[in-house]
Amino acid sequence: MRLMGKASAGTPDSKAQDEYNLADLAKWVPLRLSATERHLLEVLEQTLHVSEYTDHVDIATRRGGMKTRRILDGILEVCHISTGLASASGQERKLASLCEGEQAVSTGATSFEGGGGMQQLLLSKKKKKRLLKNGKSKKKNKKKLVAQEQQSAAPSGAWASREPEDNALLFQTMFEIGRRNKVLNPASMRTTYGKLMYLLQDAQNPTVAKSLGFSLHKDMVLVKPFLEDQNCLDLLHDPRLECAVQFIDDRDPETGTKLPRDHVQAMVKGKQRVTQDLVDTYGKEGKLSPEDVHRVVESLADAIAYIESNVRPVQQMLKYLEDNFDPEREEKQFSLALSGSSRGYYSNGSSLYSKYGLSAYNVGSSEGPKLSHSHGTQYTFVWQSLRLWCKVMRHMHRLWCCADDDLLSTTSSYHLYNTGQGLNRVQNCPRVRKVMSSLLSQTQQEAGTSWVGLSVIHLGDRDVPNALIFIDKYTQIPRFLNPLVKFLQDLPELCADERVSSYVTEHFGSPDKLKLTVLADYFKHGFDGSGDDGGSCIDGRLTSSWNWTSRLAKKPYYHAFMLSGFQGFDGDFR
Repeated sequence: MRLMGKASAGTPDSKAQDEYNLADLAKWVPLRLSATERHLLEVLEQTLHVSEYTDHVDIATRRGGMKTRRILDGILEVCHISTGLASASGQERKLASLCEGEQAVSTGATSFEGGGGMQQLLLSKKKKKRLLKNGKSKKKNKKKLVAQEQQSAAPSGAWASREPEDNALLFQTMFEIGRRNKVLNPASMRTTYGKLMYLLQDAQNPTVAKSLGFSLHKDMVLVKPFLEDQNCLDLLHDPRLECAVQFIDDRDPETGTKLPRDHVQAMVKGKQRVTQDLVDTYGKEGKLSPEDVHRVVESLADAIAYIESNVRPVQQMLKYLEDNFDPEREEKQFSLALSGSSRGYYSNGSSLYSKYGLSAYNVGSSEGPKLSHSHGTQYTFVWQSLRLWCKVMRHMHRLWCCADDDLLSTTSSYHLYNTGQGLNRVQNCPRVRKVMSSLLSQTQQEAGTSWVGLSVIHLGDRDVPNALIFIDKYTQIPRFLNPLVKFLQDLPELCADERVSSYVTEHFGSPDKLKLTVLADYFKHGFDGSGDDGGSCIDGRLTSSWNWTSRLAKKPYYHAFMLSGFQGFDGDFR
């Protein structure tokens, strides 16, 4: 069987040859949130949940001045809501200390609120001693001292009674924590992250910023810059760090079978011991606190776990393609050949297709494949697409940071256009485009054959209006591939049940034929160019795969998916 550089062995995407450069990865990995930062994150999420910012701002109007007014009103409303929630949270002293610490790290200052900071709120020991020294009014001064301490312990007026510009540091810290949390946990804030970024995008507009009087932007706290500020870059080059951040999977990377529980637990305990050794070593030097050392190590460990969990399903699908299909030999029943037409696709060349209608298209439908490929060409098309996805998944943290910079750029404004899917903010994405172009070029060089389909990267246009839409589209890849891979891996165990085995044998012939049926259908109709903005371009490949998931309920093997515990592709939105 002729294969174009097997991804499972002998390529840069294989685990054996693709070792992580931790010093380079640390440039793009955000620092894990501390316990106090999570309190402020909760305030932000509650604020965004009740805010209707984009509903009021992103509306069609020809009066530009009115939009600026709506933007300012919306931003100030969010600031007031968050201030009130922070004051009512009972954590104001901790949050104030957090903001003070952030300012000290970024500017070297130790003040908060533009003056004495928390020192203005907390009574000094000298003042306490002076108030209690006078014996005649000792009782009166003691009552006064208690009242002042109570006021300092819950300084509800410190934020709530001031103007928004006086709380600029609070807002900058809060919004930065929200952006950082989203990169660390892409499955979170699915309904509020867009609102957050569009608000900050408007606040970066020079006209809005001038009228607002203060900035809401702050650079994300990343691992390597954080260590540079603390003069502790040696941690990134410690040989023990590689062991402390390694990804531990409960499945064998080659066979996909589950590893023994004792083996997995032993690896986890070994990883924890090495992590504690690093905390003991660098926490005693005084440059970093033990908590910060732990956060740095766990941040890199989380990043590698996220990358591996996203790359694994793509690699597994690539392995399924290479192991079960031959580009030079076409099996009629499991052919990948496509015949595109404006009336949709209907194949009667196979009794299985005519009996079960695997294409899930109606004859005469306006939907259907837009591509016409032979079996070998479609194999190459799918192989190249999956290889590109592997690279994109490995560089997601860098793409997240570039998308953040593009969205919040002060030099590239957006325009509100009707793209055919409602009003969208269309904005250039030069940083994301540069990274994607580099990844595409690497994939084309490694393919070893001519590139099938278009190499157009849609960014800042009708198909992908801005960097937020781009990053959202590519975070969908593991969401729809993971359930598919899980079904295929669990199929032997599922068919161990006599009733399920009888059903599979009766309808598909055997578990192996069911597996090939699912794979052939996905590799064929998951890359057929269908969908509103489908086609053979870089973005269209992803669109047609996501479009395939919407038709799963019409497939004859849908009941087999349900028997395996399948619940859907999209996950939870909260």
